[in-house]
Amino acid sequence: MGQLLQYGINGLMAGAIYALIAVGIVSVFKATRVVNFAHGYLIMFGAYFYFTFAVLVPQAAWAPEWLQSWRPDWMIEMREGLPMFSPLAAVLDWLANGPRILLGLAGALICNALLGLLIERTLMRPLMGQSVFAMIMLTVGLISILSGSAQLIWTSDAEFVPALAPNTPIRFELFGQMIFLFGADLANMVIALVIFAAIVAMVRYTKSGVAIRATAEDQSTAYSMGISVPKVFSRAWVLASTTGAIAGAILATRNGISPALGLFGFSVLAIVLMGGLDSYLGVFLAAMIVGVLEALAQWQLGGEWAEIVPYVAVLLVILIRPHGLFGTREIERI
Repeated sequence: MGQLLQYGINGLMAGAIYALIAVGIVSVFKATRVVNFAHGYLIMFGAYFYFTFAVLVPQAAWAPEWLQSWRPDWMIEMREGLPMFSPLAAVLDWLANGPRILLGLAGALICNALLGLLIERTLMRPLMGQSVFAMIMLTVGLISILSGSAQLIWTSDAEFVPALAPNTPIRFELFGQMIFLFGADLANMVIALVIFAAIVAMVRYTKSGVAIRATAEDQSTAYSMGISVPKVFSRAWVLASTTGAIAGAILATRNGISPALGLFGFSVLAIVLMGGLDSYLGVFLAAMIVGVLEALAQWQLGGEWAEIVPYVAVLLVILIRPHGLFGTREIERI
């Protein structure tokens, strides 16, 4: 029972990150009706931007010393004599990296937003009014462009970055069983859930969200109602890119960085298809289900089996509900 709870909680934490990644795919689809196959590589660029501003820039010769390691006298005094795995030591070590983390997040958000805007303006917007299939195939071509560009700019070596939160060990009892977690994983889950909830609330209750929903229903009608459809497209891509930057930073702290990080997007695309391309609720539930199934498969069958869980799950769901768990069923009349 204890291991079941442990792996179940681990799966929920992974599912929250899947949901954060998936929200970018759903946002672009809701606004443009285009499935962005290259979203995983936008996440990869977000991770590399975080690495650039959190690691490379602080290590530059011209960077101030406090940017690389902020250690005032009071912090040094508190750190002395603490055990290696002390929670306080983990918090102090994280605070020392605080300036690097803040700079890394700010740089990743800004640069990835500009990248998403560049893709929308130069590649997607000229295809407005054309076949949706052509726009989808363009995102497929983007995979090779973004993957090759990352290897040219940053090389293909795996890199590591500072965690977004103190990685202090957390132990607590649940239903009489001892559960062990890391603080950074728990913080990543909270960040992912808060951002996911904020985006859903934005789409549902703000004018920008109404414009996205109206454009998704009918672009011609949205135009006639005074909605700038090109601006809606741009906002959707910027939204997907900024959430991708945060997701990339989280994945970078968990798994390190390499161009292979972009492949992560295909697993999440399967989750989106399982939940429904236009349903935030469906995608959230699918992300949580797949996260738990992966964790349980890893526990019982090994890591190799965990990798195919998203694809098996989506195949089973699509056989029963072709439009996903909560996706909108489209009926063509002839």
